[in-house]
Amino acid sequence: MSGGPTFTPGGVPDGARRRVQASTKLLHEWSEMQPWDAPPIYELRLGPTPLSVNAPVLTPAVERMLRVFNRYADMIGITPTEIQVIEAKVVADPGAVSQLQHYLDLVHTTPMVQEWAPRAVQGVLLFAVNDPIVTQRANSVGIRVVIFTPAWVQDYLNLKYFRRQRILPPGA
Repeated sequence: MSGGPTFTPGGVPDGARRRVQASTKLLHEWSEMQPWDAPPIYELRLGPTPLSVNAPVLTPAVERMLRVFNRYADMIGITPTEIQVIEAKVVADPGAVSQLQHYLDLVHTTPMVQEWAPRAVQGVLLFAVNDPIVTQRANSVGIRVVIFTPAWVQDYLNLKYFRRQRILPPGA
């Protein structure tokens, strides 16, 4: 397919999504502390369009429609030795392991990453709340797990998971 969209690297853009979606906020805050060689690429669509139709020729309109189904990693970060493919979740999720493995398979088929192709590709799961079973599974397939828990995560967990329960003050 030709005429793909263009994208300017630069991390997580400011806006409602970064302020509302906890995993995006987590990713943004963590990424600002990393020693990137190039600006990180937020939500880079990876690989070729995975969908197809039984038609001899795709019209440009259908081609554009199918292109939005490309998979995308939360962030691609370039360090001196690695292309990091990062998936962020506030609470560790076992499905994130296979999701990230799929993204790792697509990295070298993505033109925007070709300039850094000689570097090792490293999957990174970024969690605020760890699950040792998910971490063990990720590590067993070569995926790095990073636990980063900013102070606002406590309030997020209280609102998201404990809003129906009475929260007792410490020591009660």
